[in-house]
Amino acid sequence: MLEIGITLLILLFFIFPVPGLAVCLGAWTCYLIYGKLLLLNRQPPHWKKIVWIQLLTGAADTILSFVMAFMLALTVYFLIFDGLRLFIFNLIFCFLISFRWFDFTHVIYRRLVLKLQPLSLPPPKNSIFCMLIGQRSGTGLGIGMKAVSLDSGYTYWEGHQLIFDGVMARKVFSRKTVLTVEKISSEKIKIVQARQNLNEKAEAWIIIIRQQFYPFKTRELRDRWFQRLSGVQDSDTQGFQVDDDLESARTPSA
Repeated sequence: MLEIGITLLILLFFIFPVPGLAVCLGAWTCYLIYGKLLLLNRQPPHWKKIVWIQLLTGAADTILSFVMAFMLALTVYFLIFDGLRLFIFNLIFCFLISFRWFDFTHVIYRRLVLKLQPLSLPPPKNSIFCMLIGQRSGTGLGIGMKAVSLDSGYTYWEGHQLIFDGVMARKVFSRKTVLTVEKISSEKIKIVQARQNLNEKAEAWIIIIRQQFYPFKTRELRDRWFQRLSGVQDSDTQGFQVDDDLESARTPSA
């Protein structure tokens, strides 16, 4: 059935490109909205404002990305080549690039979230502002894990522990308590802990670095966190099983 569906989708794009693109964009938008509504239903009632702030800033990012893409495509249309198909291609291409690589509202998001519960103490010197998304399987439509909680706060290292000090809660990750670590994108790391806390709904955690305008520039920082949590020096490793004896095997005995 999956192969038939993919074949029909390819034929739809070749025969009817514009309706096919509209159907795919509509389905993708509906799926994103469904995921956000699912997160709203599972977020603790007192902290639903964090989800709403993320929704509003995400919508603002989308609008600003579209405006930038429209201006760039319009510039090419009037100054270089006045082709409608080229204009549509440039519009879609520039929107995807802008939406993925630019974070227009990271400062606004950080200030609004921190106003929900002002921290009594200033953040540590080397702390990084991040989002922490808790995921769980078997929730909602489709396969895979879905978001069940969203928190934001400062992340920093304290010895060999990666500490997330959020508005809702405080999470501690270390090599001894981590089962698997996976790099999802330039600014995201997915962590599955060896022991699940029965008081928490999440089975896995995604750390999203939201510190600057260009998310792709956090790749080096993401690799350092990945290496310290895993002990793996290869920055291109995508996923692995943490071996507690890995570091001891590398260290020569006295």
